[in-house]
Amino acid sequence: MTLTAAHQPLLALATLSLALLAGSSRADSAAEAFRIAPELDQGFQALGTRGVIALYDEQARRWTVSDARRAYQSFRPASTFKIPGTLIALEAGVARDETQVFKWDGQKRWNEDWNQDQTLQTAFRFSAVWVYQHIARQVGAEGMQSRLWAWRYGNAVAGPRHDSFWLDGDVRITAVEQVDFLRRFAEHRLPISDRTETLARRVFLRDETPAWRLFAKTGWDGTGPVELGWFVGWTERKTGSGRCFFALNMDMQVDAKALPKGAKKPTQHELIRQLGPHRERLAREALQAQGCLD
Repeated sequence: MTLTAAHQPLLALATLSLALLAGSSRADSAAEAFRIAPELDQGFQALGTRGVIALYDEQARRWTVSDARRAYQSFRPASTFKIPGTLIALEAGVARDETQVFKWDGQKRWNEDWNQDQTLQTAFRFSAVWVYQHIARQVGAEGMQSRLWAWRYGNAVAGPRHDSFWLDGDVRITAVEQVDFLRRFAEHRLPISDRTETLARRVFLRDETPAWRLFAKTGWDGTGPVELGWFVGWTERKTGSGRCFFALNMDMQVDAKALPKGAKKPTQHELIRQLGPHRERLAREALQAQGCLD
């Protein structure tokens, strides 16, 4: 991509923001390259929607983003907040480990996987909202807010309701901030115990092969005029050649111009079924293209 004069302020802003997020020396910050890769936007275009993926290759010390403006645009984290939510549960002692059982309250919810007793591990896998709301109530408003401040999570606003702010409240986070938070967790730079780190990794593990591990979480925000999907996490090779961190978000709607003539606009559940799986697919394809995944 050839940078014109119009791109220079944008690139300067991105470079400055990355330096502040890293919290490192000027030399370390300068060593992290930043690259705009518009070719990674083609997957969103093919679906008739818009999105972004931000990647950080630890070994190459290189950031790659498909859309620099959107990489710095803030959204609700939705269920990706179950990553810090899991850390909070373990740190606060609401869950002793990943096998902690949370008894189902008997209330029938739209997702059948939620309508049963859950462990911390299954609640994360099934994205069981009621479990994480129970955790937040046990921790309390002050405990939730203090951890968002200490962990520098997005804009760190745990409100107005401390048991649902990640779903319908004021907390916001960018793709770059998602990556930064995951980096600080994986690099042991969050103020949490070693035990919490070890247990949380078991919960976050999504896929594993003989060559690599994938730690990740999906998210879906259906509260706005345009619904939003997330897929965030990181990969690590078992050969010790470094990690790649990523955050993808995309508008969960189809451009009317991309629909066949006469076709009706999809309903929310149709969008979940049609577009939901593409969050992980597009992220995996981008990771493969960057050499972060086989």
